Amino acid sequence: MSRKNFTLLIQPCGFIEFNVLKRLVEVLKDKFNVEADVSTENLTPPLTYYDWGRGQYLASRILDWIYGKVKFLNYDRILGLCGFDAYVEPLNFVFGLADPFKGIAAVFLPRLKPEFYGFRPNNEKYFERIVKECMHELGHTFGLEHCTNKKCVMSFSNSIVDVDYKSAAYCRNCSLKLRSAGVEIGSSAILFQ
Repeated sequence: MSRKNFTLLIQPCGFIEFNVLKRLVEVLKDKFNVEADVSTENLTPPLTYYDWGRGQYLASRILDWIYGKVKFLNYDRILGLCGFDAYVEPLNFVFGLADPFKGIAAVFLPRLKPEFYGFRPNNEKYFERIVKECMHELGHTFGLEHCTNKKCVMSFSNSIVDVDYKSAAYCRNCSLKLRSAGVEIGSSAILFQ
């Protein structure tokens, strides 16, 4: 894999640990052979997108808002990493959301933290979950749908148990679909069953 697949901007929104951003760039470079940059600007979403009754942001509005802020930068894909909780109707929450037509995805981090569920902080588990959800949402930006293979990273996650069960890799079918979309992935991103 010598040529880069695509360019990716990782856009932090809200509080994101610097070490998470740095590690994520390296992992995504390995998994996708991507040219990835982290925006130096941390965006704070407008409170008009916040649902005070739910204590969450509306994910679709956040996605559009991020896109409006960075679309002129001419990256092939945009990945918002958001330090706040979000939802889409009719769901109570989402771990992430993507718009394949605009090439943008967002991952919402609070529910990926073990301490959200009353467990001790575990940075490795937290980071593994972030990688899985970023790969999942980026997969959607390339046209992948949810996969029935529960070990595939494209499997739908209804709970954190589902996130933990799946692997940080695409199954054979999803890998082939990515390849047909022109995306070459590294061997660490392929699920060998």
